[in-house]
Amino acid sequence: MTDLALTRKFVEVTHRLSEPGDLTTRLNDAVALAADAVPGCDYAGVTVIRRGRELRTPAYSDASTLLADGAQYELDEGPCVDTARSHSPWLQIDDIGRDGRWPSFAEKAEALGVRSVLSCQLSSPRGTLGALNLYSESPGAFGPYEREVALLFTAQAGMLLAAGRMEESLRAAIDAREHIGIAMGILMERHKVSATQAFEMLSKVSQDTNTKVRDLASHVIETGEEPAER
Repeated sequence: MTDLALTRKFVEVTHRLSEPGDLTTRLNDAVALAADAVPGCDYAGVTVIRRGRELRTPAYSDASTLLADGAQYELDEGPCVDTARSHSPWLQIDDIGRDGRWPSFAEKAEALGVRSVLSCQLSSPRGTLGALNLYSESPGAFGPYEREVALLFTAQAGMLLAAGRMEESLRAAIDAREHIGIAMGILMERHKVSATQAFEMLSKVSQDTNTKVRDLASHVIETGEEPAER
């Protein structure tokens, strides 16, 4: 791919990622464009970290990605696992048959037809988000140039994922406040108390039962029961 073609591809991914749409759809767009733009790449996917150390693949260019990623998750070893959970900006396998770092994954990868792997870390100022994983059925597919191209797309995907997480957190916070407000209104009407007193009722039960206030609020709204009855 010429520098001009790469620039056009990068502009395309920037435009595509700025279009309206859910996070998974836009991540799939980014992965498909990365797989097409990085020379030697046969398929690609995004690994994300959920709930601490749990790994998932929400976006991929080909179903083969799910098999390659899934093998690493199951074995808890491999370049995408280590890249997602470490401080390494990237990890690379030039020939799966000769790389001794992840022997169990190497055996499964060879059975899947994988020969080369390049995993680039997705990160944000708040920490590591996951990894962009590129697979090739040819040995030695990824050199310095291919890695630099992959890192460009990794930066875009990382910003998209970070923005999506922030949007999800903001939406969850707004929903939680709305639920708490509704539950407070129920308690105020039922007990003829002020807003401050209603919130204190929820807060006390939250502390006594080690339950989040928003969860107690949802319980009050859904069941009509007192928070202490949960």
